[in-house]
This record gives sequence, C-alpha cells and structure tokens, in this order.
Amino acid sequence: MAKFDVVVVGGGPGGYVAAIYAAQQGKKTALVEREDLGGTCLNWGCIPTKALARSAEVLATVRQAGEFGVTLDQNSLRGDYAAAQKRSREVSAKLRRGVSALLKKNGVETFTGTGVLTGAKTVRVDPKGDVLEAGNVILATGSRPNMIPGVEAGERVMTSRQALELTEIPNKMVIIGGGAIGMEFAGIWRTYGADVTVVEMLPRVLPAEDEAVSAEVAKAFAKRGIKIMAGTKLEQIDASGRTVKVKVAGDGKTTQIECDRVLVSAGIRPNTEGLEKAGIKLNGRGYAEIDESMQTSVKGVYAIGDITGKLALAHVASAQALAAVDAILGRTVKKLRYHNLPRCTYTTPEVSSVGLTEAQAKEKGYSVKTGMFPIAANGKALAYGETAGFVKFVTDEQYGEILGVHMVGPHVTEMVHAAAAYIDLEVTAHDAARIVHAHPTVAEAMMEAAHAAVGHAIHI
Repeated sequence: MAKFDVVVVGGGPGGYVAAIYAAQQGKKTALVEREDLGGTCLNWGCIPTKALARSAEVLATVRQAGEFGVTLDQNSLRGDYAAAQKRSREVSAKLRRGVSALLKKNGVETFTGTGVLTGAKTVRVDPKGDVLEAGNVILATGSRPNMIPGVEAGERVMTSRQALELTEIPNKMVIIGGGAIGMEFAGIWRTYGADVTVVEMLPRVLPAEDEAVSAEVAKAFAKRGIKIMAGTKLEQIDASGRTVKVKVAGDGKTTQIECDRVLVSAGIRPNTEGLEKAGIKLNGRGYAEIDESMQTSVKGVYAIGDITGKLALAHVASAQALAAVDAILGRTVKKLRYHNLPRCTYTTPEVSSVGLTEAQAKEKGYSVKTGMFPIAANGKALAYGETAGFVKFVTDEQYGEILGVHMVGPHVTEMVHAAAAYIDLEVTAHDAARIVHAHPTVAEAMMEAAHAAVGHAIHI
C-alpha cells in the first residue's frame, strides 16, 4: 500500500490545482484520473469551445472585411468546420501535455484509473486495484452532462461532449437549453451556416443573468437569424425517422420542429455515486455537502468543483482547491463568497457578470440604483465595429455599495475581474467612477457606468 499525505481524485481544474499546490507546500501527493488530465474544462468544455468560438469569430470578421477597407472575393470564402474542430482538439491536447508536465515537475505521482473512496484514509484505483493510503483525500470527480428524462443520447441527439466531436455542421440544429453552453454552441454553429433554434423552458435565455443581459443577447441572436423559443417546454424528441422531430409546447400551443440534430444542454449531474457508502453526506440533488474549508461530513475528506453544487465553473474549482489545501495545512481559509465570483459566457457579444442582479438585489431589500452605459457610445468599440451591449452597475443607493456588475459586449470577459475586485474590496460606485481608465479602451465603459450609477455619466 502506497502512502501519501494527500490523495486527489480527479484531474480537472480543481484536482490538478489541488495536487500541484499541495506538492508545492511539501506534501507527498498523488492524483488519480480515469480519463484525460484537465477534466471536462480542458478536454470537453471551456477550452475546445473557446477554440471553436475563435474560429467562428475569425470567419465572421473576414466576412466583414469590406467594412474595414479590405477587398475579398466573398464568393470563394468558406468556413472549414472540420479544420476548426481539429484545431480545437489540438489546443486541448497541448494544454493537456502542459498539465502533465506541471504535475511531474512538482513531484505529483499520477495514477490512471477510477478512484474509489473505500474509507476516510484509503482510495482504491480500479481496475488495477492499487490501494493508496492518504492523510487527507480531496474529491474532485467533476460532473457529466444531464439528460432530460425520457431522452436518450445518440448519434443525432447529442450531449455537449458529442457536439465537440462533430466535424461537419448539419443544416438544421435544435438546442434544448438556453444557458451558457447552449447559447455558445448556437452562436458558433450559426456562424458556420446552420439554421439554429434554441428552446428554453424558462421565460428567457441565460436565465441566471440579469434580465437586461438576457434581453440584449436575445436581440443580438435574433439579428443573426437564430430563433429563440423561450418559455417553451420540450415534450418529445423522435429520432427514428429521416429527420429528428422535436415537439415543444409554449404560448398555449404545441409545435413540431424538424431538424438534423439536437443538442441537449440541460445542466450537469455530479459524479458522486458511491460516496455515501464511504460516509459522505450528499444533499437532495446528489451534491457533496461541504463546510467553508471544503471538508465533507467525513473528517479529512474534502470535496471541490462541480460535485459541491456551488458554481460549476473551472475557476471556482481551482479556488476551492487552494482553500482545501490551506485547510489541510492548518492555515486560515479565505471564505469564498460564491455570488461574488465572476461568470462568463462566450457568445457574440460576450457576457460577463459578478455579484447580484438587479432583481436579486431588490429581493434582498436593497434600495437599488443602477447605472448603464451603452457600448455603442464607446470610442474603442466603435473603431473596432463591435457596438452591441452595455455595462450595468447595480448599487445600493444609500451608500453607493457596488452589489453587481453586468456586461454585454466585446472583450467583457477580460474586464469582469476589475468588477470582481471592486466588490471584493468594497469599492463604492463613487470610487469606481474616479478610477482613471486608459483611453481608448472598452473598459472605459465600466467607469462611465459607475458615473451613471452616481448620477453624472459623462459621455451619454
């Protein structure tokens, strides 16, 4: 039986960060991964979709070449989706090799197989049956796509993982679910010429975002020819014929849509099966219950990432990883305020947000004052020909406390970190309005929105 100070089960952005950090702090560390290092994010999520999105962005920009004084033969222009998909897999592979090298560099011993928690101090690696004895265990087993009851994945009814394996875009696609994953694929596929319909059960797409954000993205998608059916429930998918028939219900009527393929983007399911046998307490939705130090109901066993049911985001898993290792080391653990962690959706236009939406702030009893600044009034955005969107500050009217920042537009996923810092450091809207921003930058829109929140926007 091999003995380690820390055994990490799962090699995604939570697991491998935990393993590297623990090893850097002098702990003898092992990591168990049954598939590819990097987890869903690196292999079947964040990274490959961003690579595809970039290819789509380049294609869309080239189509607009004439607007920028560049003459091209548009008749000969075509998007090679197979090449874009190949590039996305190459990007993932390169990063995967990088993670492997980092683990090796830091002295983490890796085991290939399924890690099974057999006790608070032991992990069995199947199928070989190696047993690892651990001073502490960190569970980072991730999640998998959730399928709607009664719907089975197949060649023409896909999960997001299958969607990333496509090398050719069918003519007509239906996406069930208007969250981040569904909307990102909708934008990519539409750029490559597909007829795309998004079906969302809730009243609006991107339902976790501020209502103004949802409306702005829906407007931008409609302008691109993407059909959105919000407030519409899936009734049935029939993939037995020549085409896939999707029956949906909304606005008091039932509609049948015929398409070539369906993407089911209906959330995730945590990989927590069997943990209860080891004494780990799960909540009603199957997620591991943790305290502020990421420790589960079993002392010495920690859980991070998607299996905790907090925010299913790679950077949240990585932050939880650092917190769990700090707890193991006996250090003070900084409390993670999950609603104040940044969220990004890589559509065109991009979406980013941090903190409370306007509706959430009002529900909590705040006297809310908002400040908005349109991206169309920003000089850099106008020069670049990317004018959709806005920046919105949600503030407490009495003290100017920044409760949330919500952005739609070019490069806003790179800007959200400043907003996260504002909230974390308790910067007021008055302070944010007086932070000098370089000109011309899209980020100036944040300063202008802060000005608007305190009543004196300059450029609108």
